Amino acid sequence: MSPDESKVATFIAAAERRARTFAAIEVLGRALCGAGVAAAAALMLHVRPGTAAALSALVAIVVAVRWIADRWRRRTARAAVVGRIERAQPTLRNLLVTADELGACLSNSSTLLAQQLREPRPTSPRLQAPPHVCARVFSDAARALEHADLRSAIPGSSALRAVLSGAGVWLIVAGGLGLARTTRASAVVPASALASASRPAAAAGELHLTATVQPPGYTRLPAQTIVDPPELHAVEGSTLTLLIAAPGDRVFVEHDDGSRTVARGVDGRFADRVVLTRTGFLVVSSPDGAKRIVPLVIAPDALPVVRLTAPGRDLIYSGGNPRIVFEARATDDFGMRDLALRYTTVSGSGEQFEFKEGSIPLAIAHRSDRDWQGTAARALADLDLKEGDMLVYRAVASDARPGDGSAASDAFFIEISKLGAAAGDAFTLPEEETRYALSQQMLILKTERLIKQQPSMPPAAVAESALNLAVEQRMIRAEFVFMLGGEVQDEEVEAQESTELQEGRQQNRGQHDVRAATQAMSLAGKYLTGVDLTSALAAERAAVAALQRAFSKDRYILRALATRSPLDLTRRLTGDLSQAADWRRLRAEAPANRRAALLQDLLQGLGALRGAGAAAQVSESATPSSGAADRAPQQVLVLAEQALRVDPDSAALRQAAADLQRIADTWRASLPQSRTSALDAVASHVAGEARTALAPAPAQPRSAAPSLRGAFVDALHARGAAR
Repeated sequence: MSPDESKVATFIAAAERRARTFAAIEVLGRALCGAGVAAAAALMLHVRPGTAAALSALVAIVVAVRWIADRWRRRTARAAVVGRIERAQPTLRNLLVTADELGACLSNSSTLLAQQLREPRPTSPRLQAPPHVCARVFSDAARALEHADLRSAIPGSSALRAVLSGAGVWLIVAGGLGLARTTRASAVVPASALASASRPAAAAGELHLTATVQPPGYTRLPAQTIVDPPELHAVEGSTLTLLIAAPGDRVFVEHDDGSRTVARGVDGRFADRVVLTRTGFLVVSSPDGAKRIVPLVIAPDALPVVRLTAPGRDLIYSGGNPRIVFEARATDDFGMRDLALRYTTVSGSGEQFEFKEGSIPLAIAHRSDRDWQGTAARALADLDLKEGDMLVYRAVASDARPGDGSAASDAFFIEISKLGAAAGDAFTLPEEETRYALSQQMLILKTERLIKQQPSMPPAAVAESALNLAVEQRMIRAEFVFMLGGEVQDEEVEAQESTELQEGRQQNRGQHDVRAATQAMSLAGKYLTGVDLTSALAAERAAVAALQRAFSKDRYILRALATRSPLDLTRRLTGDLSQAADWRRLRAEAPANRRAALLQDLLQGLGALRGAGAAAQVSESATPSSGAADRAPQQVLVLAEQALRVDPDSAALRQAAADLQRIADTWRASLPQSRTSALDAVASHVAGEARTALAPAPAQPRSAAPSLRGAFVDALHARGAAR
């Protein structure tokens, strides 16, 4: 066989193998798709799992056999493969078909081709041609095949589509199976959710509830309805609607340390609504002892996250008119409502500061409902700042929740100073560090702002804000008292004893004004505590006026301590020691570990219940009394409630409570061995929490010679290794 004929034969053989492989993959994909459709139909018709599996296998076999019978020969036959190559490569101009038909014209070519292609020679007649014509045809075909693309001639797109279709159908079936299992696990009774909730009365000793969680409207989250939920997750502010099916004429609902009685409605059902504000638990019980305990996990709505991305630093200018670009970005977990750039202009000095508030409009770009970006640009002249003035700015964002859901970014300042030094660093410190540097004039501004907002605020919020202002007022007063060296009891005595008041009564009048300012501050703090904002504002202004008078009298408040008051050494060790006595330092008692005590009590209850179950298992042949059988589930429910009361925020204890609720529901239908193993699993969760609560604080290692500590430890390790 010539090299050209071998090249043609090899190319055709590779094409046939590729065609057979993709055909087999397509058969498999179509069989999977048919089996998945059959499984989905069986799932919707509630067919038993064994029957559904047999039906799926039968459909898969039928689909595969039908496809092989119809299309296998048309896809994998040698003539069909050659024709597909010719259609994909028009440059061959029928050369490959001719070469295939002339394959028998050369010696041994038929045998070699049959062995390589594993295909019997076709029975159709072959073309007859002289050897030099065959050689020419094979030579031209070999040159044309050098540029042929086997992937485009025998594509695998059809096989890929078949496999993806089968995988997609089975993913849908798997999702349906998971949903069905979840529904069966959450519902104790086989009836549907609405049917079980709408029954006017339940069987004796049974209590079932349907919980519908409606998130706040601004979150745009869908409502969820669950029957006998083992645990409920909700957003803060969600409304929980309960439909309860229980015997008797009333049920008891306990939530947030409060209990109420719910009577049966005119429609024969028990209904209740609860607003979810914090993580806790819900207990629904009936007079005959039936009880259902549901842990509640409440996720708070986080405040927006606000950042000033530009300039993002403090700026100091000595002149000029530069253009400043402001950029702010805010994100929220549920949605944004507003984004603004607010500023406070500070001018003046001492206690004669003047504050002016304002805002700079931002051009908002909505990346999404939860991600906003705002930009603005201003020239320095537009900000109307003079020498020594300062502009403190920050970005403020509000989310979509009702009320005040706003957060502010870090504050930065722009200052005009020809000296090039920053005098406004305190305005960018954290709030905890600036409370002791508050200005009385700033306190007046805050009080005026609270008076304006008072009509639109609830009384509790007004009282809380007033108390915060009272705390700030006491801080400012403490600053001045500290600068004076303490409270002044008698002004005349202070004037006579002071060695610094020899310039006359003018300086003493300055001290009188400072004392009057501190008294006015005390009065303002009292009014703020009593939420009398108008009287507090008048007292704050009186304090500012007194401070301004004091500062105008030779800066009396900045006087130094006396230097001509030496200590009287003759009075040393002359005190009365008759009342002196020994003293022994008592060790402080450690606070009681209430959490550990409650967890130990819970473990003790689980152990007692397990012991009772083991005793029942030993005497399984004897018929237990109905009273003992009824008391055991009630004891399990009591332990479930106790687990949640210890710490509803603990995921392990919530899981323990859910497991105990499930054990109580299936107590009569389960075997003693399964109950014992389930109680052991619950006890392991509780024991882990108890070990954490009882674990002592890690001891801090002390070393007499820190520089030798590493060598000492190495020596100990070496000694241990030698042993």
